[in-house]
Amino acid sequence: MNKIILLSVTVLILMGCTKKDPAGEQKSLKTYGEAFDSAGSSDISNLSSLMGNLDSVALTLTAQIEKTCAVKGCWMQLKTDNGNPLRVTFKDYGFFIPKSGVEGKVATIKGYCIKQETSVEELQHYAQDAGESPEYIASITSPKMEFNFVASGVIIED
Repeated sequence: MNKIILLSVTVLILMGCTKKDPAGEQKSLKTYGEAFDSAGSSDISNLSSLMGNLDSVALTLTAQIEKTCAVKGCWMQLKTDNGNPLRVTFKDYGFFIPKSGVEGKVATIKGYCIKQETSVEELQHYAQDAGESPEYIASITSPKMEFNFVASGVIIED
């Protein structure tokens, strides 16, 4: 009897690690950092309206991964409608995502979105992590006001 209960619980847990896309296909999910429920997440296209005039907001967002840190997997950029990707870092440097192979996949992130100025040094560091050319890195000469996201958890669909 205990084996049947254990088997049933195992099956339920494994079923929870997949979800069906609109076409009905199973998608596997990989969680990094804090586990969370992605139900009710907002599409990144709603970010500006969700932020309003606030400097920071707790959010759960879904978007396509555009780029990741090729050095450690310590940040990623999510694709936005306005062409300015949303940079996502991970709370307390507590977890990392794959350094490659997730570009183009859908991620759901939970944490805080913050409107802040990113310094020249930090922008140059991110460009270096992304493998940009020395000429491009040297061309970064002014800080940038942008939205940044500090994620406590990330779910990536395979």
